[in-house]
Amino acid sequence: MGDATFCSLDEVSTCLERVLAASPADETELVWLERRRGRADARGGGVLERPRASVLVRVVEGGRLGWFRTEVLDCNELESAVRQALALAKVQPRMKKRPVLQRDGEANAVTLPPSAVLLDPAIEQLDVAGATERLRALCPDGERARLRWSANRLAIFNSHGLRRAAAATDVSLEVAAGLHAGGGRAAGAARTFEALAPERILERARSTHAEPGTPQAAPASGSIPVLLSGEATIELLNLLNGYAFSARSYLDGFSFLSRHRNVQVFDRLVNLRDDGTASDGLAFPFDLEGAAKRPLDLIVDGKPSTPALNRHQGLLAGLRSTAQAVGGEDALFGNLFLLPGAAPAEELLAAADGGLYVAWLEPLECFDPVHLHVRAVARGVRRVEGGRLAAPLPDLAWEDSLLRLLARLAAVGRRPVVRVTPTTPLGAISAPPIVLDAVDAAALRPLATPAPSGVATRSRRPRPAV
Repeated sequence: MGDATFCSLDEVSTCLERVLAASPADETELVWLERRRGRADARGGGVLERPRASVLVRVVEGGRLGWFRTEVLDCNELESAVRQALALAKVQPRMKKRPVLQRDGEANAVTLPPSAVLLDPAIEQLDVAGATERLRALCPDGERARLRWSANRLAIFNSHGLRRAAAATDVSLEVAAGLHAGGGRAAGAARTFEALAPERILERARSTHAEPGTPQAAPASGSIPVLLSGEATIELLNLLNGYAFSARSYLDGFSFLSRHRNVQVFDRLVNLRDDGTASDGLAFPFDLEGAAKRPLDLIVDGKPSTPALNRHQGLLAGLRSTAQAVGGEDALFGNLFLLPGAAPAEELLAAADGGLYVAWLEPLECFDPVHLHVRAVARGVRRVEGGRLAAPLPDLAWEDSLLRLLARLAAVGRRPVVRVTPTTPLGAISAPPIVLDAVDAAALRPLATPAPSGVATRSRRPRPAV
């Protein structure tokens, strides 16, 4: 199969059918994923990767589960991968409840609304030069902008007659109106260029931008409200997805969900849903076991209900599978939506009066997964005074408990932002701005301030392998 262009889907299907027919296992599943990624910036730098494919082989033999991953797509090599998965199955414990692979009749029909477009040919054909040209046309005034895009093809075949295949694109734009203190930032993602609406992303960055040379404000003190942009809120949800709602974290016992399911942990304004069928996110119709995705409420009025679970993990947990399987024998929610509230921008600023606005959080570090103690760098920070954004502050190091931060909200905004995150490689997270209430200002300090002694290092939870 070719290495410079996407594999022919007909060729892939023929190969997977041959491997299934030759498999000696009781049950066999083949998950083929091919993706090509690109990135570019307005200054002309960038790279377009060659398409990269991988196949996850899962087998059930004698009530034991085995798996093997390979990036070689030759049919003979895939038959060898089946034997490798069988070898692993032989040393696995026999499962008390057999996780039969998804059957064609059980997988449910894949239904997406007509407005849910998965594939944009312009993104499939995009190269670095074309992306750079788009960025320079968008940002003629010197703003820094970065475009990332990917084209993906997924096929799932198993020995119970299940056949799923889909192709999808995504594109993400990040804009920095300035890298100085209080510089405006914004981001967004979509399946198509039309849905991305890059001009709106640029306008959001400019609307929160403090001009260079503006005198900086003194650090805040006491208990203050903090207004987080939608982009910053998404970073919190990305961490929550990986450390609290993933199947591994739940089954390993360090997720708070293992102790607090159906208990009000968060503010009643926190309502979180997963919906792979929603066209206002990055819809994707099925998970990596071929199960059709469906809307699922995860947090209702501050009460969390269920982790993400594949079929096997659902049996282990005694809970229903959520159709959120990813590679690596894990499950993660791939299409999260923090439901918008009723507060317009002026009400958000009024609720945050006397506090801070944070435009951007660098990817969070979790140094205590059990209590979700996290550390991040807050950028684009400004004081909120008199119902408007005021003087900027330097970038701040922020350490706090995510559980504590989300336990008290003063307001939830109307307008969500969509971003692809490390925990949603085939989907995205959507969230509006939120106002955190009663944040300890001592938890936010200039980056030059030494970290308190005894702070643990980042927990190295791996990203999902899909």
